[in-house]
Amino acid sequence: MVNVFIGPVRFDIELKQLVNTETAQTHPLSNIEFLVMRDLMSSRGQVVSTESLCFNLLPLVVTMQDIALAITHIKAFLGSDTASIIEVVTNQGYLLHTKAKVQMQNSPYEALPIKQFSMLLLLGVMLVVFLATHFETTPCIRFSLPEKLLLDDKKSVLVPIYSSNEALFTFEARFKNIAMKIERCNKVSWHQIYVASSPTGNMLNFVMQDNVDKGEAFRNFKVLNIEGNWDFINDSWLKTAGFCE
Repeated sequence: MVNVFIGPVRFDIELKQLVNTETAQTHPLSNIEFLVMRDLMSSRGQVVSTESLCFNLLPLVVTMQDIALAITHIKAFLGSDTASIIEVVTNQGYLLHTKAKVQMQNSPYEALPIKQFSMLLLLGVMLVVFLATHFETTPCIRFSLPEKLLLDDKKSVLVPIYSSNEALFTFEARFKNIAMKIERCNKVSWHQIYVASSPTGNMLNFVMQDNVDKGEAFRNFKVLNIEGNWDFINDSWLKTAGFCE
């Protein structure tokens, strides 16, 4: 077969070039690029190892870097919409799919560092407090402030955050129970402890803040799959999790 298609790009075997049928642009293939394309086409849908590509190119001597560079050039010509049809399989080789994979855009929150996440959370709470204490609200606009649970004989506070009035009704007593357990610590490690629960109580998210030499220290972690049972929070767990010293 003289012509094989990769999306809108035609692999012209006879002329040894790639042709974009939408833009009429062409990419003459080097010897290595042509042989790599030929091998990937003959094993379409299967992973072709880098070692086998090097072996199949004999007597032409090529390195793994040569193969990687050829793949890079080919993918660059295919363009962002089609390049994913050639997948780099880590520690294995390369895979030519029968059609381009759908690229999912990463959430902007996935790579958010814990410290930045904590700062955003704290700034949000502080903004609500500022607005509620400096501006009068109309009867139709109300602010729901986080409740600060002062810990007896401690300079620390526990700040539960509720997602709704239903969450307040469901979890208020349980958060107060957590505060009572933290009060039993000889010394609380954090100045402010923010805690929020998932709607079902199956996950707890803690954000801790402390002032260290006038600098800010933060820690954030989640407790998952607790099935609404918070009895695991005891003196031993609080010390292990770093709430108490």
